[in-house]
Amino acid sequence: MAVAATLLCALLATPETFAQTQRDRAFTDPAIPVVVGAYTKLTAHPGVFTTRGELEDLAKRINISGSYSAMRFNKLAAQVGRDLSGQKEWGVAYSGCNSDVYNYGFSYEFQTTHGVDHATQIRTILGLKPDSMPPTGAAVVASRLALYAALVKAGAVAPAGAPSPNQAAAIAKQILITWSTRGFQDGHGHFLSTPSQFCDENGKTNDAVMTGVGLLVGRGIVYSVHTQDLLMFLGALNASEVQQANAFHSAMFELIRAALNYNFSEHHAWACDHYSNHAANQLAGLLALAHILDSQKRFEAVLYGRDPSIPVTLPWVGFFQRAIYGVADTPNACYANTGPAGNASKPFFETATVAPGEIDDRYRNADPSQGIGYPMFTLERLFDAAEILRNAGYDPYGYRGTHRQSIEMATAYYACYARSAGFYKTVTKDNSSSCPDAAQYYGKVVNGVDRFLTIGALRFPHNRAITSLAAEAKAASSSGPFSLDAILFGKWRD
Repeated sequence: MAVAATLLCALLATPETFAQTQRDRAFTDPAIPVVVGAYTKLTAHPGVFTTRGELEDLAKRINISGSYSAMRFNKLAAQVGRDLSGQKEWGVAYSGCNSDVYNYGFSYEFQTTHGVDHATQIRTILGLKPDSMPPTGAAVVASRLALYAALVKAGAVAPAGAPSPNQAAAIAKQILITWSTRGFQDGHGHFLSTPSQFCDENGKTNDAVMTGVGLLVGRGIVYSVHTQDLLMFLGALNASEVQQANAFHSAMFELIRAALNYNFSEHHAWACDHYSNHAANQLAGLLALAHILDSQKRFEAVLYGRDPSIPVTLPWVGFFQRAIYGVADTPNACYANTGPAGNASKPFFETATVAPGEIDDRYRNADPSQGIGYPMFTLERLFDAAEILRNAGYDPYGYRGTHRQSIEMATAYYACYARSAGFYKTVTKDNSSSCPDAAQYYGKVVNGVDRFLTIGALRFPHNRAITSLAAEAKAASSSGPFSLDAILFGKWRD
């Protein structure tokens, strides 16, 4: 298997040619199916990831004593209480080139990763007092606060002692407007527009920084869009503030588009490594931005890549064909195995074959959390994009790619490991050999699958491979670091 994978790597080691071929296919190949539907204007808020009707339905379920939704809402309210009592410096935003500050100050909530205390780093760079609490994951927190306030407005009865929805909305608004007016700028008051304007902790710009820009901005901007959408539903933004948020989000659209195009058509990397969570985050971000701005032209450019006035070298439908493997498919192999099996091949490992439903990010093998955890990050953004498309008038859940692949197929594939090994358990030959291509995942933890079986049971109610695990998935997904994700909150069956 390792020899076959190595030979395949050699065949694919011409990134420019491969990228050009895939780019041309995305623009011109009639074999790539379109997504059924047509763009629907955004006439009411919220309308990007969720709708007013969905909020009101969720509020009714929350108000049923003892319901699953009531339990989850109580946890949301408790977290919002902690958010509001933490006295963080939400009125501060960063402008400059340091990628880490954007990633951990705006886009990603957790303060310590890989042993690095990012809160201290952000405090120092922003010049805050030593005893202050710097903003971390500001966009993520803002969307959570806005969701809480929006659910109360939609009719959800807050538990006794719950935080004020008005205060939650006010802090969410403060975060959005602060970053819209003072964040992501160069030294001349202009929004950053290219990957080359970012740098590492030493002030240096390099390939690693530039290829990571789309991910670090995209993973946060979906929450910023969600915040604006919910605040507009709440009537919390005046016309001037909407204009400021729109200007910021329009600039972020161009920045992410430039980053996506750089990664796909300019950067001399392995051409087969274009279909990971990086592109999934960028494309979900671009679709969200286009819809909050109610720009059909931009939305369709991201979806299909056919508008020469808004070049998108890897549109969503092009990405979809290789992000999820389908029937009789071949892997995007490019990182050579260093051993015959996953336990002897670090940091990458791939079997020479793929099963329908596997996700491209499967090759990551530095530690047991990655082999399934990274595919789930891609699947999360595929679900996020699907919710955007669904609300914009399309049928993403019925979409089938050139190899009959679908979001449903991917969800059902990883359900096999949840059923066989168990949520957050380790995959072994003894417990999971019946799953197709199980050798790819031996030694990996079934990490994050619960969240997507929970929404999968809602969106694919006739698929027993998914719905039969719904109760266990709901229980598992009700706790943990991503259980209060605002975008998919409430996307479950009670």
